Amino acid sequence: MLDLGDRTGSAVDGAATARGTLVVVDPYSSGSVLARRAKEVYGLTSVAVLTSETLPAALVATYPAEDFGGDVRFSDVLTTAAAVEDLCGGRPEFLICGSEPGVEVFDLLAAHWGLRPNSGPSEVRRDKFLMQNRLRDAGIRYIPHHKASDAESAVAWAAASGPAEYVVKPVKSFATDGVYFCADVHEVRAACERLFGRLDLAGELITEVLVQERLVGPEFVVDSVSLDGVHFIVDMFRYTKETVDGNPVYRAMSAVEVGDHPDVAAYVEQALTALGIESGPGHSELILTADGPVLIETGARMHGGLGATLVDESSTHSLIDLTLASRVAPDEFRARTGVRPSLRKGVVECFLSAPQAGAVTANRVREACGGLDSFLFDTCTQVPGDRIEKTVDLITSYGRVVLAHADAGALARDMAHVLELDRRGSLVEVLADTGVHGR
Repeated sequence: MLDLGDRTGSAVDGAATARGTLVVVDPYSSGSVLARRAKEVYGLTSVAVLTSETLPAALVATYPAEDFGGDVRFSDVLTTAAAVEDLCGGRPEFLICGSEPGVEVFDLLAAHWGLRPNSGPSEVRRDKFLMQNRLRDAGIRYIPHHKASDAESAVAWAAASGPAEYVVKPVKSFATDGVYFCADVHEVRAACERLFGRLDLAGELITEVLVQERLVGPEFVVDSVSLDGVHFIVDMFRYTKETVDGNPVYRAMSAVEVGDHPDVAAYVEQALTALGIESGPGHSELILTADGPVLIETGARMHGGLGATLVDESSTHSLIDLTLASRVAPDEFRARTGVRPSLRKGVVECFLSAPQAGAVTANRVREACGGLDSFLFDTCTQVPGDRIEKTVDLITSYGRVVLAHADAGALARDMAHVLELDRRGSLVEVLADTGVHGR
């Protein structure tokens, strides 16, 4: 049993004091900070529930076991709940989802314990086919789509539907894993052949894929936190992407003002309601088409990777603290969300991309970027001899350079400079697997 002391702790920044234990389901990626912050702000002790033993090593490595009083491996609801209660000395008071693989287990445990569960079937918050169906049934703009269990079905739908281009991906894809942009039905077939029979990032065998019309327009990410069905839009970013061997690869993510896009905010709120996300964080990605915003997907969890950190760096509102407050301190959440968020300064995350796999021979990221006016930090810790993979998704990006500045012009110039250095191979040198030097 955990030693919970007086189970009160101390609050900071005027936060309300909470009592009890917080359970974090899959505390990976951005969710890795939740236990430590819950301890700092509310004095809570945290327990982790881990849902999969087949997640990528890079994701599993983000789990900060030292921040938790213990962890439980999920098996089934009753067994897992009993194990958590044994560890906590009773029913936990608070529950939160830490990352995308844990969405469905979070819903099961929230319903079991009656801890502000979301509504409707949990599957619509993970399965992208069911997600688009839910939007359609709610009368909200959605992407024309088809679920296929074999390549012939996917090709037949694509040939009959008539869009100019297509997207093929696993129905539970995340971190752009297995996402292919296809210019014709031949590329649809090739994408299916690459996907069927392999494992997705959560370690599940891919037996179904989603085929969609590829929409045209700028792509946005919108982060929200909800409480009892009332949604609060915390931040927005705009993506810059490139296509590499048919895969969408992130190049930059730039903060934009929430107040500049009321149509996007209103649409996301409708989508959150349709998907049953009533309390807690939501991470939505959408395309702003000529007809208005259309959802690509929503995750019932915080923005992954560095996203939550970037929000805290640039915005008047903390995505991390609001996420915790929505599950731990509702009155505090209502007080903090009485004012619309705004940017204190601009922030950009540059995603670095390797065109081939190999061994690093030199890392010049800090040397080349550290002197820029807007340089904030980088995540590139490679030393000679370390291996990097060819970049085909978020997981295989070899690092990030984060920029922040109050002057939008200076920020844009520095972003362009970093991306140009990366394209030229000036940030890292790699001995390719073929034995040829360079990136």
